[in-house]
Amino acid sequence: MPRWTRFRQLWGPDPRSDVDDELQFHLEMRTAEYLERGASPDRARELARQRFGEFDGTRATCVDISKRRRRHMKMSDWMREFLQDLTHAARTLRRTPGFAVAAIATLALGIGATTAVFSVVHAVLIEGLPYRHADRLYRVGTLYPDGTSYSLSAPDFMSVKALAQSVDGVEAYARGLYTMAGSGEPREVRGIRVSRGLFELLGFGTSLGRPFAPGEHVPDGPGVVVLDHGFWTREFGADPAVIGRRVQLAGEPRTIVGVLAPHLTLGEPCDIYVPIPYGPTFDAHATRGRRNEFLRVIGRAAPGVGAQAINADLARIGQQLQQQFPDTNGRLTFNVRPEAELLVGETRRPLLVMLGAVALVLLAACANVASLMLTRGSARRTELAVRAALGAGRGRLVRQLVAEALVLGLGGGLAGVALADVAVRLLVWAQPADVPLLEAVAVNGAVVAFAFVCSALTALLFGIVPAIQSTGGGLLRYVHAGGRGGDGGGHRLRGALVVAETALAVVLLVGAGLLVRSFSALTRVDAGFVPDHAVSFRVTFQGPAYAERPAFVGRTGLILERLRGLPGVTAVAATSELPLGGRGSMIGFAVVGAPPPPDNVNAEIAAVGVTPDYIRAIGGAVLQGRGLTADDDRADAAPVALVNEAAVRQWFPDGSAVGKRVDADTTREIVGVIADVRQEGMGQPALPQIYAPMATMPSRSVRVVVRSTSDTAAISSAIRHAVADVDRALPVAELAPLETLIATSLARPRFYTTVLTAFAASALLLAAVGLFGVLSYSVLQRRREIGVRLALGARGAQVTRMVVGAALQLVGLGVAIGLLAALAAGRVLERQLFEVRPADPVTLGLVAAVLVATGIAASYLPARRASSLDPGTVLRES
Repeated sequence: MPRWTRFRQLWGPDPRSDVDDELQFHLEMRTAEYLERGASPDRARELARQRFGEFDGTRATCVDISKRRRRHMKMSDWMREFLQDLTHAARTLRRTPGFAVAAIATLALGIGATTAVFSVVHAVLIEGLPYRHADRLYRVGTLYPDGTSYSLSAPDFMSVKALAQSVDGVEAYARGLYTMAGSGEPREVRGIRVSRGLFELLGFGTSLGRPFAPGEHVPDGPGVVVLDHGFWTREFGADPAVIGRRVQLAGEPRTIVGVLAPHLTLGEPCDIYVPIPYGPTFDAHATRGRRNEFLRVIGRAAPGVGAQAINADLARIGQQLQQQFPDTNGRLTFNVRPEAELLVGETRRPLLVMLGAVALVLLAACANVASLMLTRGSARRTELAVRAALGAGRGRLVRQLVAEALVLGLGGGLAGVALADVAVRLLVWAQPADVPLLEAVAVNGAVVAFAFVCSALTALLFGIVPAIQSTGGGLLRYVHAGGRGGDGGGHRLRGALVVAETALAVVLLVGAGLLVRSFSALTRVDAGFVPDHAVSFRVTFQGPAYAERPAFVGRTGLILERLRGLPGVTAVAATSELPLGGRGSMIGFAVVGAPPPPDNVNAEIAAVGVTPDYIRAIGGAVLQGRGLTADDDRADAAPVALVNEAAVRQWFPDGSAVGKRVDADTTREIVGVIADVRQEGMGQPALPQIYAPMATMPSRSVRVVVRSTSDTAAISSAIRHAVADVDRALPVAELAPLETLIATSLARPRFYTTVLTAFAASALLLAAVGLFGVLSYSVLQRRREIGVRLALGARGAQVTRMVVGAALQLVGLGVAIGLLAALAAGRVLERQLFEVRPADPVTLGLVAAVLVATGIAASYLPARRASSLDPGTVLRES
């Protein structure tokens, strides 16, 4: 055996040497046997080798077997010892239930919140869209000169479908509202019309029945409908016999042929799906209807083709259509964006911010439990020292303490998963802030695995450092000193943990404070209308009775007339678009006699049809000229219109619009300018908009606004009866106070602000509890010192200042570190803020003041306890 290999035996067995010794022994035995038979020594060794067989292969096999056996034995021994450690840890923790419950509850809070937020992030951002080949799906849009992208018209959709070379599938869908009868009371349902191959392109299947057949996408084809799974469950009680049932949809009979599989969605609420009838405009050569953009088009990229190649291909198609249809497509082309980006793009950053925030809460929880473990370790130093004196190595002691941390982490993980499951169920039930794919959010296997990995990492995070700290510092000397030694630097480490908790709380409080101030600024925005004492609702005119324009225009007027007669009603009006409900339909626009707009400006404007009393009904204001009158709201009246301030700023540089003539659907005279009304959201500026009399710009889906002096419940009931008196088949949809429009617009910022504020409050509470624990333990450890001070004449107020001063030192350092971190992290929130800067001095100052006040409050009881110590009693005890 080489001399150097002997040193390896100092660190453990050597399988190679053992095998060599064993094989050499067998060779020598065989050689001796042949020597006894009279063979020469060389011949004996040769015969022994031949009898033994292939020596090197046998040697390698034996070495491998020996190594595996030793590894298995070593792992078995380690696992057996580790299970013993876990069992001992559970028994030890059972003897201190208060400590165990406090630690597990703290961990459950952090792990549960983290798991709940991760479940949303997993479903929305990680798992991705529930579509086949989701990573190859792109939304095709009509690209206008100013860079905005809109939907496609039916002819443009067919042109792209026929000419695109970079995609292997192009399909479309369109939203709609339908009146459903034949299943209870008539009601309005949300529907989506789908093209022939959309379900197949996305991989949508049915849990009952079948999808649409190609022959059902023709005008006057067989009326069929596929139900959304959630709608089928809610409205039909998940009855499998629903297949084949007939219902009235938009006044036409349709047969239910299928129920979509669960959790399949196009990213927006939907109750029913119907086939798009491919009429005359669904033709790549059609000229009519090319600017009637209502189709949302999805293309699936060919394998290996990216967005850049698709955009180049669509630009080629756009140029071809510009030459072929210059009147309608002269300045337009097409582009794509990833479907996943469009569906979850607005929620990606807020969700990641939430995940980061809850991770900070989990770190604060870890710091709190680590502080508890340090305190527990200090109290157990005598026990640990005795075990060390009896021969337990430091590694064994560290492993025992880490095992206790793992038991706590496992308990916190189990409790956290239960909390997360409850939180996720409540979240899905509440449907907050239009988070996409929320129905798919669940505590599934991947989320549970994340929770337990998080639990294990958390246990290691808060367990290892206290274990090393508690087993260091000369345990034997601690025994010899009779347990009167210090805690080996544990006090400094606990102080560092408090500083870290304070810094984390500062970061979260600054983020929450910025969102609160931003949300407060949003609530003070002038929406352009007065929501008090007004309600709105929608009616949709469908079916054979309303096939012609005069029928639904006349029925709208009759409904308004009935509503005006209700007690307390002061104004009634109808509109095609409510405030904060969107811009309205886009139509071509030009000022008569003005030069054409630059190439990067769209010659279009958002158009809304309204009845004469609309401005008064919403509480708006006419700034110039006059409002619309009853004489304007006739089909034979001279076309007139109102514009908002944003339209004046963009299209009338001289600031004078009244009396000017514009081309907007037809040539109209501007008779008034009204104050801007927010269309897209409270945080979004008003965009140019034109208001035309509804008689000249009718709508089948009408929003009605009723302003009255009556309470909401009374006027709502009267409204339903008034509409039923006109037509009992007309369902009243979305009847709600006008304040609901503002509340809906603010739902998303309110949700994220509330969640982040809750996380910040949790971190602040954890920091306060951690500081209280550190100071309480410090007072306990320094009882003799404090007693001596008091015996030598120190006053209670001086002791109080000493304890409070120590707390403020820790808090001050944590606040300083936290403010620096908050300033660095403020850029993450910048896009979610409204009229507030990330370095807002008011927010930073308030957070610092809150933390200082929290530090003083947390130190009050320990300081009072220290100042009230009896010196004589303390000195006699020591």
